[in-house]
Amino acid sequence: MSNLPLVVGYGGINAAGRSIFDFSHQRMLFDSVPIEKQNEVLQSLGHLMGTNKKEKILNKTLLRTIDDDFFDNHNFRSPKLPTLAGGQLPSGFNPAKTYNSRQHPRSLAMTVFGLSDAVMSLGLPWEEILSKVPRQKISCVSGCAVAQADKYGMGGMFQAPLADSRITSKHMAMSLGEGSADFGHAYILGSMGSTGNYTGACATFQYNLKLGISMIQSGESLISIVGAAESGIVPEIYEAFSATKGLAEDVNLLKLQERLGEDFAEPNHRKICRPFGENIGMSLGESAQFVILMADSLALELGLNIYGAALSSHIHADGYKKSISGPGAGNYLTVGKAFNEINKHFGKDALNKTFFHAHGTSTPQNRESESHIISSLSKAFGIKSLPVTAIKSYLGHSLAAAGGDQMISSLGSWRNNLIPSIASTPKLAENVYSENVNFLLENLEFEHNDFDFAVLNAKGFGGNNGSALLASPSKAMQLLQSKYSQNQLNKYHKQKQGIDEQLLENKNKILQGEMKSRYIFGEDVIDGINDFEVESHQITNKLNDEKFYLESTLPYKDFFKTK
Repeated sequence: MSNLPLVVGYGGINAAGRSIFDFSHQRMLFDSVPIEKQNEVLQSLGHLMGTNKKEKILNKTLLRTIDDDFFDNHNFRSPKLPTLAGGQLPSGFNPAKTYNSRQHPRSLAMTVFGLSDAVMSLGLPWEEILSKVPRQKISCVSGCAVAQADKYGMGGMFQAPLADSRITSKHMAMSLGEGSADFGHAYILGSMGSTGNYTGACATFQYNLKLGISMIQSGESLISIVGAAESGIVPEIYEAFSATKGLAEDVNLLKLQERLGEDFAEPNHRKICRPFGENIGMSLGESAQFVILMADSLALELGLNIYGAALSSHIHADGYKKSISGPGAGNYLTVGKAFNEINKHFGKDALNKTFFHAHGTSTPQNRESESHIISSLSKAFGIKSLPVTAIKSYLGHSLAAAGGDQMISSLGSWRNNLIPSIASTPKLAENVYSENVNFLLENLEFEHNDFDFAVLNAKGFGGNNGSALLASPSKAMQLLQSKYSQNQLNKYHKQKQGIDEQLLENKNKILQGEMKSRYIFGEDVIDGINDFEVESHQITNKLNDEKFYLESTLPYKDFFKTK
């Protein structure tokens, strides 16, 4: 029986704050969560931002006007742009100050901080996991879609001479697209399994999730950390999206506000992104998000929390295209496969226990094309009223990490029984297809077990379409009951009690101001020349007797005759 990829931990950082303990999810839903959770959100954000003023915390998070000094601090130039709207990390927070960074690009500093939180969310010391799991069985796939484009990454490598500066020895290495995974293995995890980044434009997280799921299912990995990290808040990226006519710009926002009868004295950057409503284009953001997938047997053995299961991630290109940036046909296949998987394996009723995270970029093209995909397939599968949200309305478009934002929000929904609305959209546009679909213009509160599945959708430039299927925590446990005895599950629940106690302690540390990232630099480095004993079947680290086995799965073994 193949392994079930269980979600046993998650962490990250975006415009709503820290993902761990659902703080970012609760910030998006701030007015709908209980007062005690509101206070925790304010505490968490207050420590990041260096303030205890509620109004400032709320005003300087989520999609908003970028801070005046942001481009000066992170880029070689601060030009006049058509808009200064963006999903910037909480104002005053610099992830590079949470560890001993040395001119690291912003997205890599976000990686260190976000992945450190993901490790903390396990409730078990990482060193204990390393003592039980071979490091070659721990993979990490994560990266960007566009680039580490600020002055410490690729942007600096290309622009330094033009800015009377010099190219440093770090610029090239810090420009690599899979740098997030590289940093994860080398400085946080100490792992030696598969690495890299499966780049797919705006669907990059869904692409990486497909790799992580596959590695857990096949047994290649026992643990797979899946993520993406990117900051699109870079002048050149704004200018590039503006050139494609895809960026929401202030001049058009003011016209939209006037047309809709809203105050138009100044641009309302809070509501510049309006998925599936009357809209004018996308808004950029920044995010780093990580989920820890683990084989079911190992998760039960360790007693870790089960936040859900990553069942599949379907990917299809568009075929021949007229425009590399325009919508195409492949997304019908990815969404259709996710729906068919639910229908075939869990029954028709399960489709009506599913909610949907739309790509929802807020472009006029997307609102028509994606809504037709969702509506036509919902109708074809007999879904009565599919709940659909689009959280770019809170966060902007974080490019590679956008699917990670969706996944973290889905996990938070199951823990808080709340699905965020498309908050900035007052009503649907006339050309939005809405048959058999419930576009959530208000937060949706639900009862436990009302929703068993979530679909995370992405439509990327170039024909990169990805639709991931997640199962809820209760559904994941139901699946495990078919594989494990009640005695085994009782043992797991008993083991889990200690994990829950440690998680409560970790949460209290954060609420008291803990922000230090896990960053292991220059410690326990393996010197293969001096430390390795090499044999044909294994390699042994003589310093600690750690063994690395050289066997691998041979998929075409049936073509060889056994001797």
